[in-house]
Amino acid sequence: MKHNSLSPSSSSSEAVSSSSSLSTSDQPHPSVQRTSSTSASSSSTTAVEDPAASRDTSSGVAAESVTIERRGDYAAFCKWTIANFPKVKARALWSKYFEVGGFDCRLLIYPKGDSQALPGYISIYLQIMDPRNTTSSKWDCFASYRLAVENVSDSSKSIHRDSWHRFSSKKKSHGWCDFTPSNSILEPKLGFLFNNDCVLVTADILILNESVNFTRDNNELQSNILSNLIVTGPVGDVLSGKFTWKVHNFSLFKEMIKTQKIMSPVFPAGECNLRISVYQSSVNGSDYLSMCLESKDTEKTLVSDRSCWCLFRMSVLNQKPGLNHMHRDSYGRFAADNKSGDNTSLGWNDYMKMSDFVGMESGFLLDDTAIFSTSFHVIKELSSFSKNGGFIGGVRSGSGTRKSDGHMGKFTWRIENFSRLKDLLKKRKITGLCIKSRRFQIGNRDCRLIVYPRGQSQPPCHLSVFLEVTDSRNTASDWSCFVSHRLSVVNQKMEDKSVTKESQNRYSKAAKDWGWREFDTVVFSAEVLILKETSIQQEFSDQDTESDSANPQVDGVGKKSSFTWKVENFLAFKEIMETRKIFSKFFQAGGCELRIGVYESFDTICIYLESDQSVGSDPDKNFW
Repeated sequence: MKHNSLSPSSSSSEAVSSSSSLSTSDQPHPSVQRTSSTSASSSSTTAVEDPAASRDTSSGVAAESVTIERRGDYAAFCKWTIANFPKVKARALWSKYFEVGGFDCRLLIYPKGDSQALPGYISIYLQIMDPRNTTSSKWDCFASYRLAVENVSDSSKSIHRDSWHRFSSKKKSHGWCDFTPSNSILEPKLGFLFNNDCVLVTADILILNESVNFTRDNNELQSNILSNLIVTGPVGDVLSGKFTWKVHNFSLFKEMIKTQKIMSPVFPAGECNLRISVYQSSVNGSDYLSMCLESKDTEKTLVSDRSCWCLFRMSVLNQKPGLNHMHRDSYGRFAADNKSGDNTSLGWNDYMKMSDFVGMESGFLLDDTAIFSTSFHVIKELSSFSKNGGFIGGVRSGSGTRKSDGHMGKFTWRIENFSRLKDLLKKRKITGLCIKSRRFQIGNRDCRLIVYPRGQSQPPCHLSVFLEVTDSRNTASDWSCFVSHRLSVVNQKMEDKSVTKESQNRYSKAAKDWGWREFDTVVFSAEVLILKETSIQQEFSDQDTESDSANPQVDGVGKKSSFTWKVENFLAFKEIMETRKIFSKFFQAGGCELRIGVYESFDTICIYLESDQSVGSDPDKNFW
């Protein structure tokens, strides 16, 4: 039976551009940001650790002046004037420190570019430090900023770039290695040099005033201040909890979120680290507050295939007594990165209308404070996969049978506390929810199990299990593969009483998941055998073949067709064909879809041709 796909809430779509970042060792690692329009010619964003990150400013500082224009405690505009810029020989220059939002900030410029810059480019960065000046202290802060090289002759020609970043004790600097070509600054006629070859670099900085708390499911308070929740790696035993994020100066970022986003500190959830992101989107002509949950890989040295399946509720809390909070539920498998094809972001572009969120009487934005929260439940799971193992068609592969060349395998997936998840779904009245396993690969195809804890029937009284097969290498719509599979729910006390169902189907982009709507209990296994096959279809005109009345012209205009189907692991399906059939993909013949079917009956190979029955039985489409 084909699986009726039911997608979770849509993954939030963002205008993002990939870019490279630098750690303290100047080694690149991936970074993503939403970019706004800029007059600069390059859009790459890099985060770099200043090799001279100490507060010693006795060297590397040219003749300079720094002026600060403040707009409250959490916003500042810095003007940094550097004299004799074309004659600077130092590799790097940095400004004096200035305070914004309780943090020490300074600007960093490489006149001839840093180690990651393209030849002939200037690199410019913003650096933020904890004023306590302790390297062991864990801290972080979120900042939105604009760096610019000002054109004093014509401000419309100034070169500027916008970005945002969560600065921390491990990531103190952020900016651009290819900010602008140096010749665009150094040419006197262009208007960037003034008063004895001075250059004016500016920074417009907004610091988020925020606080968080985090509780596990047992209500044990984990953190009620921001600095104690800096996560450096996943904590696998945090399977459920609640994370609350208060933004105390939201109006300062009201314009910023139209093109960028604000994001919370990360918190642990299973094998992943998650965070809340908030921004504004236009949906069908209306402005919406968008909110999503993102996975964030905080440690690049750790194994990159970490993932977790998570059921979560995202909320905007109403701060007026008696008024209702806003809640939305979703679920999905998060991955540390998007290499596995799983989600790195899930949420809503249309979470709630901005007018409802910012309304004076709505209660969601009170005294310039907004409160966002998410409660989550991560399944505790264990999976294993072995190639060329398991029972398929009653014969154990690898025991005297022909090897399947990687086209056979067994995947086992154990989910703990399964009944608790079902109870949670029942309590929240959630139906149609599916859990997807990690991916495993057989025959160059990506496979995974899909489980509906409450089934797909109404009322919910069964467990539904499906096998999904996709071709990650081929985005075309015409790929297909023939798969024989046995899906089991394992009886952990008496394995011989496990519930097992076998089938075979041809998977394609249009039909990528097959299984059963009715199942019972937990600990799942899938034994999968994929047909190793190739096929070729050719058409011949009358000139290419002998004229023979015994050879019909299938399309009536003098063309004949040939379809060849080559099966390279035929013996692996020998036992299967005693009770079931294998069949090729469909091919065109005379305006109809046909395929070859093969099975075994009393030691005889039986071969037949069949049409596609799914298109119906229109007598006008019958043909000889």
